[in-house]
Amino acid sequence: MQLNPTLWRTCRVLAGPTRLRLLRLVLATPGNSVSQLAEEAEIHLSRASQELRRVQSRGLIGVKRQGSFVRYLPEPDPQVPSAHPLLLAMKAAFALGGAAQDKEIGLIATALSHPRRLLIYRELLDGPRTIPMLRMELRIPFDSLFRHLQVLERGGLVRQKNRIYRATRNSHPLAQCLAGMLKPAK
Repeated sequence: MQLNPTLWRTCRVLAGPTRLRLLRLVLATPGNSVSQLAEEAEIHLSRASQELRRVQSRGLIGVKRQGSFVRYLPEPDPQVPSAHPLLLAMKAAFALGGAAQDKEIGLIATALSHPRRLLIYRELLDGPRTIPMLRMELRIPFDSLFRHLQVLERGGLVRQKNRIYRATRNSHPLAQCLAGMLKPAK
């Protein structure tokens, strides 16, 4: 699958608690209007509209216009190759639980919400690496690389033992989906 070069931006959208809550509502009650979703999420209409547009801009949901109403549907944009598998992963993740699950989704999404972290994670999916190996292969300064590795660890995607970093086998549906998209072709 050829990835949109802005997968990190999609992860940044998925890292937002309000956007997650709205996506959960769109999946649970397809076809609701912005005002219905805002009311259910207990946020202002303008904020709901803005956040839903952000989720839609990543191809994860579709809109249906009915007169002056805009209704949101859990229909991935066919022009965004990563949207369909990500939406399926989000459905599976939401089925695992409520707010606690949203926190885990947020940590995983945050872990990959930067282009350098995508590069680091992809490199580690190819095999274990030390910091000097990663620095040499990716040309990322030490301090920056170390901070990015910490964020990846908090997201449960990477672990370090004896100064060797490796990608984890995270069973979370979102983590599995993202790993599958990023795994280097052999």
